Amino acid sequence: MTKRTKAAVAAGAVLLGAGGGGALYLGRGGNAPVQALPKVKAYYAAAQVEAGTAGSTALAQGLIQAREVGPAERPVNGVSDPSQLSGRVAAEAIAAGALVTTDMFPSPQTRIGTVVIPPGKRALALELGAVPGVAGFAGAGDKIDIYGISKGENTPPAVRLVLQGIEVLKVNGTGLAAAQGQPGSPNLVYLLAVTPTEAERLIYLNEFEKMYFDLIPKDDPPVKTPGTGPAGALAV
Repeated sequence: MTKRTKAAVAAGAVLLGAGGGGALYLGRGGNAPVQALPKVKAYYAAAQVEAGTAGSTALAQGLIQAREVGPAERPVNGVSDPSQLSGRVAAEAIAAGALVTTDMFPSPQTRIGTVVIPPGKRALALELGAVPGVAGFAGAGDKIDIYGISKGENTPPAVRLVLQGIEVLKVNGTGLAAAQGQPGSPNLVYLLAVTPTEAERLIYLNEFEKMYFDLIPKDDPPVKTPGTGPAGALAV
């Protein structure tokens, strides 16, 4: 074999080795195991969280707990630290098992940060006797109807259903510090979500006439009533 032929064979062997090594390297790289991304902390509702529940209360009672999830499982606005719930309350009921997001606990609307006022409404506090105020059976998140009572000083006395489906935000300061919302009497203090026009009517009735509340079933539709006075109330 000539020197030139030997050189050509040697060069071919080098190239073959390099090509084989490259193929081996690529092959090993393609079969390398994909490492799983580390899990992250997320918070979820271990039991249903009712609307108006303070985040700190839900955490203290174990209604909201932490668990590890894959990064893709936690929403962008998912709660990852309990401090994100500080001073906030649940705007709506949170179903058991749901991952908790900051949207479920909006930023405080008031200084005390424990009341969520619906858009377009105001929070109006009214003090009623126990029986006219549904005797303590209504609570935050319930809906009530309101009856106005004209005492009949200049006209015959009458009772009429004046407002329906009014949302109760708090009753007697439940969930607040003991000094807030407490009437210092056997009466009940209702914090109601109303429009300014509704507030005017209720303040008038509270100051010059009288009111009664009733508790209505959830999703109950509005009703029409004729109102009543002495003749209607005593009709047979």
